[in-house]
Amino acid sequence: MTEALRATVGHRALVVYERPDGRYDRHYAHWGAADLELSHEITPETPFAGNRTTRTGERWTPAIDPTPRDTALAFDDAATFDYRAFEAFYVVSLTWLVAAYLPLWFGVTADADVHAGALVAVKSERDAARVRRWFRATRDVVRDMVRRDVLDVEDAHDYLASRVDEWAGSRREVISVR
Repeated sequence: MTEALRATVGHRALVVYERPDGRYDRHYAHWGAADLELSHEITPETPFAGNRTTRTGERWTPAIDPTPRDTALAFDDAATFDYRAFEAFYVVSLTWLVAAYLPLWFGVTADADVHAGALVAVKSERDAARVRRWFRATRDVVRDMVRRDVLDVEDAHDYLASRVDEWAGSRREVISVR
């Protein structure tokens, strides 16, 4: 199993909660990307998405770790993480509106910057699957161009960022992080 694949096991997600001061607290949810369920489970009554049983079924635990991994982050910092390791990113507003994003890693080589990528808004797991398919095909072509020395890594990142923005158009929000 490759390191990148090992990092995604568990449908890992990050959840950032907006604070009254305009900053964000970042939390971890081990199974949070599964079917993008957290989009519908985070509410004022269940801020950490209710409870789930552990694998052994012995006790109930919140779906999202209540202890933040990071606190008082600017949004750009909250949206900067290892894009290979997480399958979903959620933003929870002060009014409990939850937006789901799919992290797209721009890595075109094995040693590429793990923070280079974009967050693309998605509405459902089906929508996310469509975005993943399109992006993986596009990135595979760009990887071939890098391997053939047609593009360098920086140009490849720029090209992927522009393709994601162009593809998304006005239909969905894109947050670029590089």
